[in-house]
Amino acid sequence: MASVTVIFIFAVGLSEVFRFERGIAVTADSSVTVISGGSTNLTCTYEVQGTSVVSLEWRKVPPDTPNIIGSSSMTENIETTLTCTADMGYPDDLSLVWSNGGSPIAGPTTSSSASGSHYSFASTLTFTPRRQDNGNNITCRASRAPWILGPPGTLGPIDVHFCCKMVSISCPSRSASGNIVQLSCQSDSSNPATVLVWSTNNPVQTNPTGPVLEDGNFGGYETTLSLTTGALTKQDNGATYRCCAMTTISCAGIVCDSCVLNVEYPPDFSVPTVMPNRPVEEGDTVILFCSADANPKPNDFITWEKVGSLDFLPSVYSDGASNLTLSSIRKEQAGSYRCQGNNGVPPVVHSSTVDVIVHYGVGILNKKDTSVGANTGFNATLVCEAKGHPLPRMTWQGPAGVEITNQTEPGRIFQADTIIDGDDMFGFTVRSILHISQVTAMGDYGSYTCNSGNGIGMVDTVAIVLNDKVKPLPPENVLINPGTVTESSVTISWRPGNDGGEAQWFFVNYREVETTAEFDPNTQARIDNDAYEYVIKGLRAYTVYELEVYAENRHGVGKSITRIFRTRPDSPANLGIVVTANQDTGSVLVEGIPQDGDTSTCLQLEARLTDQSSWFNYGDCLETNTDLAIQEVRSSYCRNGFCSLATSAISVGGQSNNAGLIAGLVILAIIALISITLNVVTIRDIRRSRGPPRENGKCAPKGKHISQGKRAVVHEAVEYQDLDPVPLHVLAVSGSRNPGTSAYASISETATAFSRDKLRIERELGQGAFGKVMLGKASDIVQFGTTTQVALKTLRDDADLMERGDLLRELDFMKQLPSHANVVKLLGFCVDRDPIYIIMEYMTNGSLKDLLTSSRAKGKQVYSNLHGRSKSLTSRDLLKFAKDVAEGMAFLALQQCIHRDLAARNVLVGENMVCKLSDFGLARDIKNKRMYQRQSEGRLPIRWMALESVVDDVYTTESDVWSYGIFLWEIVTLGARPYPTMSAKTMITKLQEGYRMPRPDHCQDEIYQLMLACWQEESTARPSFTEISQKLEKALESPHDCIALSDYQEFQYEVTTPDSPDERI
Repeated sequence: MASVTVIFIFAVGLSEVFRFERGIAVTADSSVTVISGGSTNLTCTYEVQGTSVVSLEWRKVPPDTPNIIGSSSMTENIETTLTCTADMGYPDDLSLVWSNGGSPIAGPTTSSSASGSHYSFASTLTFTPRRQDNGNNITCRASRAPWILGPPGTLGPIDVHFCCKMVSISCPSRSASGNIVQLSCQSDSSNPATVLVWSTNNPVQTNPTGPVLEDGNFGGYETTLSLTTGALTKQDNGATYRCCAMTTISCAGIVCDSCVLNVEYPPDFSVPTVMPNRPVEEGDTVILFCSADANPKPNDFITWEKVGSLDFLPSVYSDGASNLTLSSIRKEQAGSYRCQGNNGVPPVVHSSTVDVIVHYGVGILNKKDTSVGANTGFNATLVCEAKGHPLPRMTWQGPAGVEITNQTEPGRIFQADTIIDGDDMFGFTVRSILHISQVTAMGDYGSYTCNSGNGIGMVDTVAIVLNDKVKPLPPENVLINPGTVTESSVTISWRPGNDGGEAQWFFVNYREVETTAEFDPNTQARIDNDAYEYVIKGLRAYTVYELEVYAENRHGVGKSITRIFRTRPDSPANLGIVVTANQDTGSVLVEGIPQDGDTSTCLQLEARLTDQSSWFNYGDCLETNTDLAIQEVRSSYCRNGFCSLATSAISVGGQSNNAGLIAGLVILAIIALISITLNVVTIRDIRRSRGPPRENGKCAPKGKHISQGKRAVVHEAVEYQDLDPVPLHVLAVSGSRNPGTSAYASISETATAFSRDKLRIERELGQGAFGKVMLGKASDIVQFGTTTQVALKTLRDDADLMERGDLLRELDFMKQLPSHANVVKLLGFCVDRDPIYIIMEYMTNGSLKDLLTSSRAKGKQVYSNLHGRSKSLTSRDLLKFAKDVAEGMAFLALQQCIHRDLAARNVLVGENMVCKLSDFGLARDIKNKRMYQRQSEGRLPIRWMALESVVDDVYTTESDVWSYGIFLWEIVTLGARPYPTMSAKTMITKLQEGYRMPRPDHCQDEIYQLMLACWQEESTARPSFTEISQKLEKALESPHDCIALSDYQEFQYEVTTPDSPDERI
């Protein structure tokens, strides 16, 4: 009979197979019992055709939950052994299977051992982790194919340590010097996070920013570490910055990346040289050499120029060096030369200068002056001028051919030589005067020979005939009285020169400077009377004119004397401007001001309180509450601050104080609406020469630079006035606020020659290398019948001709400077013979520098007469000093003049603590000589000079503003030396890097910010002196002290690096 296979499938997932014959009825009955622990018992009873045939019992027991023995912390590619064990399983053919992150692991085998009625199982896995395994779970569980029995044992998540394989630096392709660069180093993913370390040229950098961690691949971290450089310099070019991963995890080699900086910087010149290194003679060849380090170095980035010239000179360039050859050199080529470097990296820079000195033979300049006239018994003066290099030597021969010396006829004939121009670079002009007293007809008339030589070339000569044909001498004391200048006329006056006993007459002529080059004979007027004064009419308003006056007699024409002035603007009446007063309200109405867009014009109102009081510019700020009762008002029309004569006064009316106050407010409102000018200023004279600026006088057209090398460069085109008694060549209108009654307040605007017979020297105040200052008394210099204490500048006994010329040029400058309340006043001078005296007002309280340093001890009483009682300096005192000097400098700037030596030592303190500017030349050699950095024969005030003045030899009003910032620092620190811890050379280097002196601890920030504004590297960004004065005025009005003198600590400003005489900048 065929068999039948019956398959019983139970819910527990087990099946048993039985085989029976076909056709037999089979039934089955089963029961399932689940035992705790996961074991399963199954009992089955089978009946075949109703008869119980088979009774089976089946049992399967999974082991306990497997346990994995081993560490979950692993290292990439390092083998680790894991053991999985499971107990109490049945039967013994069970297996333990492994998986990693759900993926089976093939290979491990399972062993079993009997344990009572059950079995224990074990399996060992040798596991090599990879970084991608990080964070996975490793499992182990029992299996009897095809079934998985029981829960798994788990190890994890596993922590696989793996190193970074690469770091990378973001490296800029190029960086400019002065920039700050941030370098960023980033690692790829690692576990744990990689520690990065920066180093440069081996030393480890300790100042990076903290690391930044971000999630990376495989559950690791990417590390970023940034390093910020300082301001880059040329020394940083080529510097290697290296970033390395510091980790204990084994990787192949050290993981690093490098960045080599490419720092672009402007040319850095070495000191130029010249061959031969000595003065040469005309016709020689001179070779100049300079070199510069730069990055990049384009072809021909170095060019040569002569200081003061805009043209580049042909030179030969090769690999960062340039040669300039001056073949067959001429005297006109003498001067200072320098290299300019431009490699495309700002700024364009210049080397220091190298001097080319050319010696040349003497030439006599006045060969046309071949005759001099003098009557018998009168004095005769023969003049010979010569120029050469080295210094010309002058000798005279008389009619008999015999050399004349000061021993020929002592007291009657003497020779005096004076350097009137030049220096040791460009040569010297010497004026030799042969003076003959009481000329005799028999012995003195005849031909005199002036000989001049200097050892180079031939001696030059000129013959000058002394005869009795006397031409008139130039007129003296030629002046234009400012009060006579109107919009259409002017009065010129003079005093006759020595007529030599001959009748003489005078001619006066004029021309418009801008439109006419020569004087027109048709406009000259002859004056035969003894009035010595002439009124010129029919002039155009606000026009610059040149006047000339000269004398003539039967023997010829004398030398002319010229003066330049500007006529006033048209009066308000001529322009249709009407100023009316409302008698009832006391208000003033202004109408008709031209609305032509010209910002240089305005209307100035003047007022007075009573008909007996003085006129003042209405609109000045009042310092205290005041009731105004304005009696009258008048007006002037102004162009660029130069005003017409005032109109006739009109009565405002309004008798009560309130009405006066209302009138004042109305006027102020009108002034604000029509931009009325609040200050009447003075206009400096216009030199006859329209050539280069006067460098020695330190004045230049506004907006132009004066290039000053190691010494003053005198241009031949500049004409200096003779030292005859010349008045001011300016038109001044008084209108400034009076700071206090002065002993000199009543003197004229004009300083003239003064009789030395009226001078009495009392004692010496101080002296320097060649000059000295004396205290004296002068009779009749301020007011007839009175004696005034004065200061006298003069030369030391051992001063040479050059120093004499310097003093005379300083006097020439001061004679042209109008009067101002904050500038030391020139009273007169004595230059007819030695010793030369410049007579100044005497400042009773000495220099501001001395005053400041004397007040350093806190609470110390200083200069008890300054306030009429003993007191120490206060914050307001210091701010007042600063404001006085700012107003004085604003005045100089208005005159288009620069000071070039603004410092506390050059400010004097007078009555009522008023500070005044002084020392326009000589004083730099009188005191505090150590404060100057020697360059060639002179010293420069390096610590006070603007950066552009030190580096590029450029001097402007803006460079004076820089010096004012240093001066303000001096005031705040009570006269401390600027940059006390630095040498001059270090100071300049630091300034070029952007360093500025820090704020003194006892100084409020508003004053320090004013200093910083003055020290802006871009000169056009600096404030004007007017703006500085306004800021200080606000500071003075502040209720708090801007300078806390009680907190002043003197030791903070002690000089730790004194100036050295051998420093070279």
